[in-house]
Amino acid sequence: MNILTVSDSHGRVEMLREAIRLTDPDAVLFAGDGLRDLDGLSLSCPLYAVRGNCDWDVTGGRYAEEEFVTLAGVRILLTHGHRQGVKHGLGAAVAYAERCRADVLVFGHTHEAIEIHAGPDVPPGAHTLRASRPLLLCNPGSVGFYPHTFGTLTVQAGQVLFGIGQIG
Repeated sequence: MNILTVSDSHGRVEMLREAIRLTDPDAVLFAGDGLRDLDGLSLSCPLYAVRGNCDWDVTGGRYAEEEFVTLAGVRILLTHGHRQGVKHGLGAAVAYAERCRADVLVFGHTHEAIEIHAGPDVPPGAHTLRASRPLLLCNPGSVGFYPHTFGTLTVQAGQVLFGIGQIG
């Protein structure tokens, strides 16, 4: 299964459309800040979206601050990240994802694309965090702001891979 992860489009609908065109996804996860950009998208796959801190005026009760979805047997927590304070560290986000028993945490807010592995057996390093169980943290960055990044989650045979793509 090929899952497109995007966040922080901030009015750049053309970049969002380009990420969809480039990836031809089986599902789209939108991690907030640009919910208006989703209006009028023609998708042939499911869309899961949450509101971000800049989406306060467009929610209309349609979008929650977080979604918990299971795709291809993988439990994914989708959130913007502002409530977990991701700009000031990822500890709270990891703890919350663990309490939710997520396999993958997809978040935005920082505008920086990053992949981080957490777990009890993950050796310390630049892109690792300690957690009581395996957890993959994925931030697709900002599709709206330069360098216009997006993420892909590929789920195959129980394995999850995250990739970062760039437009332009």
